[in-house]
Amino acid sequence: MADKRNYYDVLGVKRDANADEIKRAFRKLAAKYHPDAGGDERKFKEVSEAYTTLSDPQKRREYDQMLMFGGIPGADFGGSGGRNRTYTYTGGAGADWSEIFDNIRAGDGAFGGFDFSSIFGGQPGGRQSTRPVKGGDLTMVIEVDADEAFSGAQRKVSYTIPSTGEKQSLTVKVPAGAVDGGKLRYRGRGEYGMNGGARGDLVVTTRVAEHHLFKRDGADVRMELPISVFEAALGATVDVPTPDGTEVRLKVPAGTQDGKTFRFRDLGAPDVKHKGVRGALYVKVRVQVPTRLSTKEREALEALRSADTRDYRKDVERYGTK
Repeated sequence: MADKRNYYDVLGVKRDANADEIKRAFRKLAAKYHPDAGGDERKFKEVSEAYTTLSDPQKRREYDQMLMFGGIPGADFGGSGGRNRTYTYTGGAGADWSEIFDNIRAGDGAFGGFDFSSIFGGQPGGRQSTRPVKGGDLTMVIEVDADEAFSGAQRKVSYTIPSTGEKQSLTVKVPAGAVDGGKLRYRGRGEYGMNGGARGDLVVTTRVAEHHLFKRDGADVRMELPISVFEAALGATVDVPTPDGTEVRLKVPAGTQDGKTFRFRDLGAPDVKHKGVRGALYVKVRVQVPTRLSTKEREALEALRSADTRDYRKDVERYGTK
């Protein structure tokens, strides 16, 4: 009689095992049976298939439902008892479940839309599929400061392949103009495939720290420039820093109002999507009013106020009297 094992048996865990227990069991067996380490390829496929289902809460619920109906999906992995077998199950109400299991083997997802073709090998009778399966993508996050994001940087990183536990490393090249949340894809550096399938990719997400002066808007850069009330009224020339470390001269016209924004083309950050293109630098003027005055300053300003005959609030005052 064939040994009807289920996925819990394959990983050597109890039916009520938690996620950490399942993960530990899989890593131990995967490291033992991985073909690249001289292990048994067939057993490696078994534990990988078991872990794929039991590590996913939804798939695990579907799988447990199958076991409750009396079936052992995934049993006899490639063994003689599992080949060319026809499964017919009848529920307590007399319902014939053979059609449902046929749909599951064909990947039609009889329960909740889940595709069980991976459990039954995608072939009638539960035969093990030998088609190549690409490995999954792996992800990681690296942090860079704002200046590194402007000019570009390199990071030596290490990560672990989940199926084998092996450590791998590579040098991540952060492009000039990198943005917060940007993604860098390294093909063939992810999880191993099965049946000769290609490896997945490693996807690196950049987290860019805030700059104390410059604020990013894609390739455009925005900043605020404080000027005095006197400079705003009389006009001034101010040297303004740019993201690449140089300076640009801004001519503030006389009578400039608070919030006025000036645009400098091609002085922003490099555009990572368009080689050789840079964004703009936007400089917003913020007029600073003195909070403390000397006696001489106060007297001068009071004299200016007394001589000023402009009506600054005419558009407001006309609503005040009905």
